[in-house]
Order: sequence, then C-alpha cells, then structure tokens
Amino acid sequence: VNEVEEEGEDTVLVIPYEARGGTIGDFVQGVHDYDCERITSPIKGADYAMEVTGDSMSPEYPSGSRVLIKKIDPEQFVAWNETYVLDTPNGAVIKRVRKTDDPKIVECVSVNPAYQSYTIPRDFIRGWYRVLMVMSLK
Repeated sequence: VNEVEEEGEDTVLVIPYEARGGTIGDFVQGVHDYDCERITSPIKGADYAMEVTGDSMSPEYPSGSRVLIKKIDPEQFVAWNETYVLDTPNGAVIKRVRKTDDPKIVECVSVNPAYQSYTIPRDFIRGWYRVLMVMSLK
C-alpha cells in the first residue's frame, strides 16, 4: 500500500475489508492502493480507515461506521484498555484490548455486553492498529 498525501490535506486509504471475523490474511500487505477508496481524514496521524461490521462494539462503534486507525509497534508501547483493530489469522477484529497476567496473551473485550470477551496469543496478532476516531452517518 502506498500512502500519498495531497497538498494541504491528510488523506487515508479505506482498507476494503471489514473489521470483524473471517479469514482475510494480512490485510494491509495484500492491498493495493488502486483497490482502495481514498478519503480526507479530519484528524492528523491516521494511516488507514476501515469499515466496522457487526454489533459487538455497538453502540460506540456501530456497524457501518468507519474507524481511522494508526499502526503501532506493540513492542514499544500498548495503551491498554483502548480500542484496536487487530490483524489475526481469523481476520481483522476491532476490540478493546486488555493486559492479562500472562504477557504472551491479551484479552479482547467487546463494548456490547451481549458478547463474551476472549483471549488471543500475542504471537497470533500480525498487526496492531490503534483506533483514533470513529465516523458514522446519522
């Protein structure tokens, strides 16, 4: 994926995958910029945008909304209890990420209380993307 910044505006690519379950592989590495919509970001620092599907993160992140995300290095710093899009072998998921007693495992928590939290080995996470902003139509 190539990032291009138009003069005077911050633009980001909308990754053409939803942040939910399903097998999609490494979502950023497998995407070409010509396959992506480009939008103007209302905030600085976002790397990409993705659409949210499903209601596990509702009402904070409603289905159909877009999140602006920034790739982070989890070896440097993780802001625990914040929301991330995680690139996993089972697809991209958007969850609130919590630290566990085992440093090799993280807990993924939904906003919607109807969904149970689950744990995932950190080794399974191919990419961490911090959610900076959610955009939704009303």
